[in-house]
Amino acid sequence: MLQKLSILNYTLITKTELDFNNGLTVITGETGAGKSIIFGAIELLFGARTSIKVLKDPNSKCIIEGIFSQNDQLINQLLNLDLDVSNELIIRREIRKNGNSRSFINDSPVKIENLKIISQYLIEINGQHLFSKMGSLKFKYDFIDSFLNQNRILLEYKKAFKDYSISIEKQNSLRKRARVLNEKKDFLNFQLKELSSYDIENWDEESIQNDHNIVSNQEEINSILSKINKLYTEKQGILELLDDLISYSNNFLEHVSNFSSIDSRIQSAKIEIEDIFHEINSNFEPNTPDKYKLQELDDLLSKINYLVKKFNVVDLNSLINKKQKIVKELSEFTKLDLELNQANQNVEFYKSKCLKLGQELFKKRLKNILTIEKNINNILEKLSMGHADFKINLTLGPEITVNGTDQISLLIAVNNSTKYYPIHQFSSGGELSRVALAMKYISSTYSSISSLIFDEIDSGISGKVASEVGKLLKDISLKTQVINISHLPQVAAIANHHLNVSKTDFSGKMESEISYLKKEDRIQVLAKMLGGDKTGKAALNNAIELLN
Repeated sequence: MLQKLSILNYTLITKTELDFNNGLTVITGETGAGKSIIFGAIELLFGARTSIKVLKDPNSKCIIEGIFSQNDQLINQLLNLDLDVSNELIIRREIRKNGNSRSFINDSPVKIENLKIISQYLIEINGQHLFSKMGSLKFKYDFIDSFLNQNRILLEYKKAFKDYSISIEKQNSLRKRARVLNEKKDFLNFQLKELSSYDIENWDEESIQNDHNIVSNQEEINSILSKINKLYTEKQGILELLDDLISYSNNFLEHVSNFSSIDSRIQSAKIEIEDIFHEINSNFEPNTPDKYKLQELDDLLSKINYLVKKFNVVDLNSLINKKQKIVKELSEFTKLDLELNQANQNVEFYKSKCLKLGQELFKKRLKNILTIEKNINNILEKLSMGHADFKINLTLGPEITVNGTDQISLLIAVNNSTKYYPIHQFSSGGELSRVALAMKYISSTYSSISSLIFDEIDSGISGKVASEVGKLLKDISLKTQVINISHLPQVAAIANHHLNVSKTDFSGKMESEISYLKKEDRIQVLAKMLGGDKTGKAALNNAIELLN
C-alpha cells in the first residue's frame, strides 16, 4: 500500500508531501489544475520515461519518493534482487537537469527494470490509456489469468515457452550457419584435396632454398674452396706466415719479458686459424655440379611458389596453416550436424511440453469463464447496462505463443443485440468505462496487488450510474487501496479521503497545490463540482446530501 508520496520540482509542483491511507482516496480539481501530476509522479516512480521537461525549475533536480508497506511476495522479490528488506519500502527517483535519472530502492541504486519488476507486487496503474490497452493480448490474458486460483501451470508454461523460444533461436542460428558452411563445403574439399596431394608438412622452405643456392652455384663454390685452401697451404701462404710470426715472437720474448701475453695470443691465433680451415674442409667439400638435383629443387620451389600464390598466402608456413584451417572448418560440419540434431530434439521436446501445459492452462482458464461472465454481467446491470452481455471467447489455437496455445477474445453485445463486438471497439466512452471498471472490480477480488490507481475511469458517466461507480470503487477499496482521479461529485462524496488540486498564479508562475479536505471544505468543492463556480444553496444542500 502507498503510505506517503513526496514530490519535489515536478511540473507545476515545487514541493509537496502527501499521506495516503486505506480505503478509497479521490483526487479532484478543475481541468488543467494538475490532477494527473500525482498520477504521473507515481508512474515515474515505477520506471516511466522522463525528460528535462518535467523539471519545474530547470536548474534543480526533480525527486519523487514513495513509501510503501511490505507484503510477502514483495519481500521475496526484494531478496531475489539482492536488495535490503526493512519494515517499509522506500522507492526514490531523481531526474537531473541534464535529463538523466537515478533510481533507488531502500537507498540501494537500481536499474529501471528493477522498478518495473517491483511494481508488479505493489501497484496497478490504470490511466486513460487503459481503454486503448483493452484490445491488446496482454490485457486480455492478464485479466483472465488473474482468476487462476494457483498460477503454477501458468508459471510452468511461461518457463517452457521461454525454453522453447531459446531452442528455436538456437535451431535457426545453426541452420543459418549450416547454409553458409554448405556453400563453402565443396570448395573447401577441393582445396584440401589439392593441398593433400603435396607433402607440404615435410617441406622446409628455408632448407630447400639454401640447397638450391648451393647446387645452382656449385662451380663457383668449388672455385672459392680451392682458393681458400691455396691461401692456407701454398708457399708464403697463411700457414707459413703464421709460423714466421711465431718464430719472431719467440725471439722477441727472449729480450722483452712482458711480451708473453701477446706471444700467447699469437699462438692461440694460429690454433684458431688452423681450426677454421679444418672445419671448412670438413663441412664444405667440393662437389661435382648435379643438374638433376638442381632440376628437382627448381621443381620443388616452383610448386611452393605456385601453391603460395594460388592460396593467397605469403610463405610455406602460411600454406600449412591454411591447410590446417581448412581441415578444422570441415571438421565443424560433423560437429554442426550433431549440434543441429540436438537443437531439433530440444525444439520438439519443448514444443511438446508447451502443447501439454498449454492444454492444461486452457482447461484452467475455460473453467472460470462462465463465472467471470456472470459476475461481470451482474456488475454491468448495476451500472445501468442490463442491456449488455459480456462474453469471453476462448478456443485452442494452432500456434504456441507467450500467452499459451489458445486464442482469446473479450466480446460484448449491447442494446439486447445478439451481435457481439470486441470490447475495445466500443464507440461509447461511458459504456467502455463501465465495462473496464466491472472487469477491474471482479479481478481485484483475486489479485494480490495492494494498491489500485485510476485516472478518470469514470469518464463519460453521470447521474445514477456515477453513484453506482462510486459504490463499486468503495467496494474494491475494502480489500485494496484505491486512488481515483475523478470529475464526478457522486464518486468524490463516497470516498474515505478527498484531495483537491488547484492551480494558483504566484508572481506570474503557475503552481499546483494539493490539499486534504475536511468535511466543510468537501461540501464547498462538491457544490462547485455540482453547480459550477456559482455555488448556490441548492448545490450546497445537494453536496451535503451526497456526503451524508
